[in-house]
Amino acid sequence: MFKKLERLDYWIAVPYAVLSAIGIVMVFSATQNAYLSPIMSFSKQAIFVIVGWTVAFVAFRLNRSILRSQSVLNFLMVGTTGLLIVARLAPAINGAHGWINLGPVTLQPVELSKIVLILYFAHWFDKKPWLPRAGLRRQIRQWTAPGMLQKLFLPAVMLSMNLLMPDLGNMFITLVVLLMMMMASGMSSRACAFWLLLFFIVLFFLPDIIGFFHLGNSSSYAIRRLTNFVNPWHNVDQSRQLLYSYYAISHGGLFGVGLGNSLLKPYLPESNTDFIMAVAAEELGALAICLVLLMVLMLIGRLVYLGIKQKGQYNRLFLYGLASLLLMQSFVNLGGVLGLLPITGVVFPFISGGGSSFVFFSAAIGIALNVSAKDKELIQPNPQDYAARRELKR
Repeated sequence: MFKKLERLDYWIAVPYAVLSAIGIVMVFSATQNAYLSPIMSFSKQAIFVIVGWTVAFVAFRLNRSILRSQSVLNFLMVGTTGLLIVARLAPAINGAHGWINLGPVTLQPVELSKIVLILYFAHWFDKKPWLPRAGLRRQIRQWTAPGMLQKLFLPAVMLSMNLLMPDLGNMFITLVVLLMMMMASGMSSRACAFWLLLFFIVLFFLPDIIGFFHLGNSSSYAIRRLTNFVNPWHNVDQSRQLLYSYYAISHGGLFGVGLGNSLLKPYLPESNTDFIMAVAAEELGALAICLVLLMVLMLIGRLVYLGIKQKGQYNRLFLYGLASLLLMQSFVNLGGVLGLLPITGVVFPFISGGGSSFVFFSAAIGIALNVSAKDKELIQPNPQDYAARRELKR
């Protein structure tokens, strides 16, 4: 059972384990909640990490042909879409929907949807590759061929649920990841330019689109966040979480003020999730943040390297999609903390508190480890070859 562990890719496993450990410590230190003590938060996060590691091990041992089964993919797509609809109908939290209350824990289906969409489109582009040397019109016709719109229906519903919640941060991340997978799947340069232009047009008019559908409080909440990003000093009361994030990062300096000694985490509303990197910067300093980013970059670099080595389209696109997801998730969270992007409620991978993101990311890491182990198995030399070579030299 454990023989496969000999082919474990430590370039993925070690950064994953280090980030998990840092996450447990920071969730304990950053928790500032009247309803949840730091000890309870630490215990919950430790349980999430154990569950995540277990899920990663199961995915590592899993026969990958199961994930490529059309029936399994259809089940995942339909099930995830149903969960997103239930989350949209659930009561709003902080002006947005997206969580399903399961008693002691809450489920955020959008975290699952990002992994499922990567699996879905990796399978799709593997089975239906782009026409070789096809022009833009021909490739667009390939998208609108009979039966193609039916395959796009569930992904469109999933993205629409993100818009209606609204969860613009995760919608932006998902669109970028899918766009990167499309570009890596053999699409022509003209088609890539067309989809990039369309993406930026939709992004530019996104506030108007939200307002057009009259999403009520959700619409004003999303637009208010965009306004506060453009000019955080316009309304200091509404922008206080971003301003306190600035103060926390500045207060920490290079080496931080010490674990648990943050002065500004009481003023950050989501100090152990959305703004955990601001608390980490204050308590551990900028050098510790650089260590976290180095671990994330090691993961991303290894996934890209493995993707380049793959001969099969499916494995390559899955690895590229996961690398893009880790990059964009980290960039959007850190960009919001630094004021480079609007605050969108996106968590930092493996560091922020919460179970949904950690467990589903762990499942994806387990699949990536599975792919890497399979590659090592294919190039594993036969021990008898060494004996034959020694005899030949004699």
